Amino acid sequence: MWQVVNHVNQDILENKRAEYAKQIVSTLSTQLKEQYGSNFGLRNLRRMMQFAAQFTDLQIVVTLSRQLSW
Repeated sequence: MWQVVNHVNQDILENKRAEYAKQIVSTLSTQLKEQYGSNFGLRNLRRMMQFAAQFTDLQIVVTLSRQLSW
């Protein structure tokens, strides 16, 4: 999932937070919830995006994810 939200942050939104970005994230959240369940609500998706923005290196994410209980 990190790769998806990292792609959204960097390539689609270009790390900007404009009004159109809110619409894109909202639409993406709706689509992900339909396909994968309620864990991809707007609030959770934004948190995932914040996480991906803070931890931009996939190797670090892989290391961290092994240590987290979630």
